[in-house]
Amino acid sequence: MGCLIRERDLARKFLSFAVGPMIAMAFPMATLHIPAQSPAAAKPSPAFSHKPEFDVASIKESKSIGEPTSNIPLDRSDTYFPTGGSFSATGQPLIAYLIFAYKVNVSETYGGLMRRLPEWAITDRFDIQAKSGSQNPTKDQMRLMMQSLLEERFKLAVHREMRQVPVFVLTLVKPGKTVPQLRQHDPASPCFTTPSDKSVPVASLVGLWPAECGDGMEIWRPDAPRHLRSGGRNMSMEAIASWLSGTDDSDLPIVNHSNLTGTFDFIIEFEPEHPESANASNATVEGPTFLDALKDQLGLQLKKQMGSASFFIVDHVEFPSAN
Repeated sequence: MGCLIRERDLARKFLSFAVGPMIAMAFPMATLHIPAQSPAAAKPSPAFSHKPEFDVASIKESKSIGEPTSNIPLDRSDTYFPTGGSFSATGQPLIAYLIFAYKVNVSETYGGLMRRLPEWAITDRFDIQAKSGSQNPTKDQMRLMMQSLLEERFKLAVHREMRQVPVFVLTLVKPGKTVPQLRQHDPASPCFTTPSDKSVPVASLVGLWPAECGDGMEIWRPDAPRHLRSGGRNMSMEAIASWLSGTDDSDLPIVNHSNLTGTFDFIIEFEPEHPESANASNATVEGPTFLDALKDQLGLQLKKQMGSASFFIVDHVEFPSAN
């Protein structure tokens, strides 16, 4: 399962860090060899299918040497501050724009998303400046305008398809019973609060971390370098299952069978089988495995069976022409 996990890790990094105006870029510069799958017959979605478009847009190869930036969080959440219809991003690779535009879930990348992209789509960076005629577009409307732009300038063609494949189904260990690190989201809980003391017990962080709502995030704990903390706020169980896909012990898509409705806050901490933290080699503190943490911290478990899963497929992409 090693190759699959490497692709999942890469996808999770883009999704995990694309939650604020500054997006951290971290990915291995290696060719990925993913076993080919036989996709079900499906036609790519036609470009320009009545989608809104930016009035003006510029795409340039980035000359920036600083951190990637964006005036809109390039993630799947609804976190969004109106910009008057403007979109401004620098130093971002095509994969980051693609994930933002199409709300690509971690679990959907099992179709070989990285393998189907040319190397430049992950390594080369682009600056995009665009302006919509609408003064108050929603974030999802901005996504659609970005889709139109990518389809026009990068000749991008993509589609989603459902396949019957082996999956892990996510269920409650005890039906109807959750544990403290998985709790119903409080609508009154503000979505840009950050705990001041990061050494407090992890259960105390549920509902406070991460600061943004609607998507997952993961970090290496500085006080325990082998421990990976993963969590989210105001997420459906379907979204949580997708986010948990690709963790170090799950080499299959995870689909939700918990029967829990509404949205939830969660935090899980565990020691991956193959930790990638820079300080992990010198750490001696051991943590629970992902499967143990899933059971003890979230009251959830995985069971392997055949099921239906969505796959995001890139059919065609080209390096953009000059403006």
